[in-house]
Amino acid sequence: MKKALTLLLFFNLLISSSKVAVAIKINCKVSLVSSKDRSKTLLKPGTPLNDEDKVMTSKDSFAAIMYLDDKSVIKVLSNSDLTIIGERLKKGISKSLDIGYGKITANIAKQKGNEFRISTPTSVASVKGTELAITSDPSNGDSFTLLEGLIEVTNSITGESMEVSQGETAVSTPQGSLEVEATTIEDMEGFEQAEVEIPAQDLRFEVEDADGNIKEIIIKFR
Repeated sequence: MKKALTLLLFFNLLISSSKVAVAIKINCKVSLVSSKDRSKTLLKPGTPLNDEDKVMTSKDSFAAIMYLDDKSVIKVLSNSDLTIIGERLKKGISKSLDIGYGKITANIAKQKGNEFRISTPTSVASVKGTELAITSDPSNGDSFTLLEGLIEVTNSITGESMEVSQGETAVSTPQGSLEVEATTIEDMEGFEQAEVEIPAQDLRFEVEDADGNIKEIIIKFR
Protein backbone atom coordinates (compact mmCIF):
# COMPACT_ATOMS: atom_id res chain seq x y z
CA MET A 1 0.00 0.00 0.00
CA LYS A 2 2.83 2.36 0.90
CA LYS A 3 4.56 1.62 -2.42
CA ALA A 4 1.33 2.35 -4.33
CA LEU A 5 0.92 5.68 -2.54
CA THR A 6 4.55 6.57 -3.27
CA LEU A 7 4.09 5.84 -6.99
CA LEU A 8 0.85 7.87 -7.07
CA LEU A 9 2.59 10.83 -5.45
CA PHE A 10 5.49 10.47 -7.89
CA PHE A 11 3.25 10.57 -10.98
CA ASN A 12 1.19 13.43 -9.55
CA LEU A 13 4.39 15.45 -9.19
CA LEU A 14 5.42 14.64 -12.76
CA ILE A 15 2.06 15.60 -14.17
CA SER A 16 1.99 18.89 -12.29
CA SER A 17 5.52 19.77 -13.41
CA SER A 18 6.74 20.72 -16.87
CA LYS A 19 9.39 17.99 -17.02
CA VAL A 20 8.91 15.11 -19.45
CA ALA A 21 12.35 13.48 -19.74
CA VAL A 22 15.86 13.44 -18.27
CA ALA A 23 19.40 13.04 -19.64
CA ILE A 24 20.92 9.81 -18.33
CA LYS A 25 24.25 9.73 -20.20
CA ILE A 26 26.33 12.31 -22.08
CA ASN A 27 29.58 11.89 -24.00
CA CYS A 28 31.55 14.97 -25.08
CA LYS A 29 29.70 18.24 -25.68
CA VAL A 30 25.95 18.08 -26.24
CA SER A 31 23.81 21.23 -26.59
CA LEU A 32 20.37 21.76 -25.08
CA VAL A 33 18.16 24.43 -26.68
CA SER A 34 15.43 25.48 -24.26
CA SER A 35 11.87 25.53 -25.55
CA LYS A 36 11.09 28.40 -23.18
CA ASP A 37 13.56 31.06 -24.30
CA ARG A 38 15.65 29.33 -27.06
CA SER A 39 18.80 29.70 -24.95
CA LYS A 40 21.55 27.15 -25.60
CA THR A 41 23.45 25.42 -22.78
CA LEU A 42 25.54 22.29 -22.37
CA LEU A 43 23.42 19.26 -21.53
CA LYS A 44 24.62 17.33 -18.47
CA PRO A 45 23.59 13.96 -16.99
CA GLY A 46 20.61 14.40 -14.69
CA THR A 47 19.31 17.49 -16.50
CA PRO A 48 15.50 17.35 -16.83
CA LEU A 49 13.96 18.22 -20.20
CA ASN A 50 10.74 20.09 -20.95
CA ASP A 51 8.31 19.62 -23.80
CA GLU A 52 9.91 20.74 -27.10
CA ASP A 53 13.45 21.07 -25.73
CA LYS A 54 15.99 20.38 -28.47
CA VAL A 55 19.08 18.15 -28.11
CA MET A 56 21.95 18.73 -30.56
CA THR A 57 25.05 16.56 -30.80
CA SER A 58 28.27 17.31 -32.68
CA LYS A 59 31.08 15.10 -33.93
CA ASP A 60 31.80 12.20 -31.51
CA SER A 61 29.21 13.39 -28.96
CA PHE A 62 26.30 11.29 -27.69
CA ALA A 63 23.26 11.67 -25.45
CA ALA A 64 20.84 9.18 -23.89
CA ILE A 65 17.46 10.57 -22.86
CA MET A 66 14.84 8.79 -20.76
CA TYR A 67 11.14 9.66 -20.59
CA LEU A 68 10.07 10.00 -16.98
CA ASP A 69 6.85 8.00 -16.96
CA ASP A 70 7.80 4.67 -18.58
CA LYS A 71 11.60 4.84 -18.94
CA SER A 72 11.56 4.74 -22.75
CA VAL A 73 15.17 5.49 -23.76
CA ILE A 74 16.24 7.56 -26.77
CA LYS A 75 19.90 7.58 -27.85
CA VAL A 76 21.04 10.57 -29.89
CA LEU A 77 24.17 9.76 -31.88
CA SER A 78 26.77 12.22 -33.18
CA ASN A 79 25.83 15.04 -35.57
CA SER A 80 22.12 14.81 -34.79
CA ASP A 81 19.25 17.20 -34.05
CA LEU A 82 16.31 15.95 -31.97
CA THR A 83 13.34 17.69 -30.33
CA ILE A 84 11.82 15.89 -27.34
CA ILE A 85 8.04 16.27 -27.21
CA GLY A 86 5.79 15.24 -24.35
CA GLU A 87 2.22 16.16 -23.47
CA ARG A 88 1.48 15.44 -19.81
CA LEU A 89 -1.74 13.47 -19.29
CA LYS A 90 -3.41 12.06 -16.18
CA LYS A 91 -1.87 8.61 -16.66
CA GLY A 92 1.52 9.51 -18.09
CA ILE A 93 3.04 11.38 -21.01
CA SER A 94 1.95 11.34 -24.65
CA LYS A 95 5.29 11.23 -26.44
CA SER A 96 6.76 12.04 -29.82
CA LEU A 97 10.14 12.83 -31.35
CA ASP A 98 10.92 15.39 -34.03
CA ILE A 99 14.16 14.47 -35.80
CA GLY A 100 15.76 17.31 -37.74
CA TYR A 101 18.63 15.14 -38.96
CA GLY A 102 21.06 12.48 -37.81
CA LYS A 103 20.97 9.02 -36.24
CA ILE A 104 18.70 8.04 -33.36
CA THR A 105 17.91 4.76 -31.64
CA ALA A 106 14.80 4.30 -29.54
CA ASN A 107 13.83 1.60 -27.05
CA ILE A 108 10.18 2.45 -26.50
CA ALA A 109 8.09 0.84 -23.78
CA LYS A 110 4.62 -0.39 -24.71
CA GLN A 111 2.35 2.65 -24.84
CA LYS A 112 -0.92 2.53 -22.91
CA GLY A 113 -3.58 3.71 -25.32
CA ASN A 114 -1.27 6.20 -27.06
CA GLU A 115 0.96 5.96 -30.11
CA PHE A 116 4.54 7.15 -29.90
CA ARG A 117 5.07 9.28 -33.01
CA ILE A 118 8.44 9.90 -34.65
CA SER A 119 8.56 12.69 -37.25
CA THR A 120 11.25 13.76 -39.72
CA PRO A 121 11.18 16.26 -42.60
CA THR A 122 10.19 13.33 -44.86
CA SER A 123 8.30 10.76 -42.77
CA VAL A 124 6.13 9.93 -39.79
CA ALA A 125 6.37 6.64 -37.87
CA SER A 126 3.68 5.41 -35.48
CA VAL A 127 4.95 3.19 -32.68
CA LYS A 128 3.17 1.24 -29.94
CA GLY A 129 6.29 -0.21 -28.32
CA THR A 130 9.43 -1.28 -30.09
CA GLU A 131 13.18 -0.95 -30.56
CA LEU A 132 14.44 0.71 -33.72
CA ALA A 133 17.27 2.63 -35.36
CA ILE A 134 16.61 5.71 -37.50
CA THR A 135 18.73 7.64 -39.96
CA SER A 136 17.31 10.95 -41.23
CA ASP A 137 18.75 13.26 -43.87
CA PRO A 138 16.50 16.06 -45.19
CA SER A 139 18.15 15.77 -48.62
CA ASN A 140 18.20 11.98 -49.02
CA GLY A 141 15.38 10.79 -46.77
CA ASP A 142 15.05 8.32 -43.92
CA SER A 143 15.62 4.72 -42.96
CA PHE A 144 13.76 2.99 -40.13
CA THR A 145 15.30 -0.32 -39.04
CA LEU A 146 13.18 -2.50 -36.76
CA LEU A 147 15.12 -4.44 -34.13
CA GLU A 148 11.97 -5.49 -32.29
CA GLY A 149 8.23 -4.86 -32.55
CA LEU A 150 6.13 -3.30 -35.30
CA ILE A 151 5.72 0.24 -36.68
CA GLU A 152 3.87 1.98 -39.47
CA VAL A 153 5.85 4.43 -41.60
CA THR A 154 4.15 7.11 -43.71
CA ASN A 155 5.88 9.13 -46.40
CA SER A 156 4.78 12.73 -45.78
CA ILE A 157 5.08 13.67 -49.47
CA THR A 158 2.64 11.10 -50.89
CA GLY A 159 0.82 9.89 -47.79
CA GLU A 160 1.74 6.28 -48.61
CA SER A 161 2.03 4.04 -45.51
CA MET A 162 3.62 0.65 -44.92
CA GLU A 163 4.07 -1.61 -41.90
CA VAL A 164 7.60 -2.53 -40.89
CA SER A 165 8.33 -5.65 -38.83
CA GLN A 166 11.34 -6.93 -36.90
CA GLY A 167 14.22 -7.59 -39.26
CA GLU A 168 12.99 -5.11 -41.86
CA THR A 169 14.06 -1.60 -42.90
CA ALA A 170 11.84 1.06 -44.45
CA VAL A 171 13.39 3.66 -46.74
CA SER A 172 11.39 6.85 -47.31
CA THR A 173 12.60 9.58 -49.69
CA PRO A 174 11.82 13.26 -50.32
CA GLN A 175 10.78 12.22 -53.85
CA GLY A 176 7.85 10.31 -52.33
CA SER A 177 9.02 6.71 -52.57
CA LEU A 178 8.57 4.26 -49.68
CA GLU A 179 10.03 0.74 -49.71
CA VAL A 180 10.44 -2.00 -47.10
CA GLU A 181 13.20 -4.58 -47.44
CA ALA A 182 14.98 -7.12 -45.25
CA THR A 183 17.55 -5.41 -43.03
CA THR A 184 21.19 -5.69 -44.14
CA ILE A 185 24.48 -5.09 -42.34
CA GLU A 186 24.78 -1.79 -44.22
CA ASP A 187 21.53 -0.55 -42.68
CA MET A 188 23.15 -0.64 -39.22
CA GLU A 189 26.42 1.03 -40.20
CA GLY A 190 27.18 4.10 -38.10
CA PHE A 191 25.16 2.94 -35.09
CA GLU A 192 28.14 1.66 -33.08
CA GLN A 193 27.71 4.51 -30.59
CA ALA A 194 24.30 3.13 -29.61
CA GLU A 195 25.97 0.07 -28.09
CA VAL A 196 27.41 2.12 -25.22
CA GLU A 197 26.32 0.79 -21.84
CA ILE A 198 24.25 3.06 -19.61
CA PRO A 199 25.20 2.41 -15.97
CA ALA A 200 22.65 1.88 -13.21
CA GLN A 201 22.14 5.17 -11.42
CA ASP A 202 19.90 7.22 -9.17
CA LEU A 203 18.78 10.40 -10.93
CA ARG A 204 17.88 13.32 -8.67
CA PHE A 205 16.27 16.55 -9.79
CA GLU A 206 13.77 19.12 -8.58
CA VAL A 207 10.29 19.85 -9.91
CA GLU A 208 7.77 22.52 -9.03
CA ASP A 209 4.25 21.34 -8.21
CA ALA A 210 0.98 23.11 -9.02
CA ASP A 211 1.23 25.13 -5.79
CA GLY A 212 4.73 26.40 -6.50
CA ASN A 213 6.42 24.05 -4.03
CA ILE A 214 9.81 22.57 -4.95
CA LYS A 215 10.04 18.78 -4.62
CA GLU A 216 12.98 16.46 -5.19
CA ILE A 217 12.37 13.41 -7.37
CA ILE A 218 14.64 10.36 -7.39
CA ILE A 219 14.42 7.95 -10.33
CA LYS A 220 16.28 4.65 -10.17
CA PHE A 221 17.55 3.63 -13.62
CA ARG A 222 18.44 -0.06 -13.76
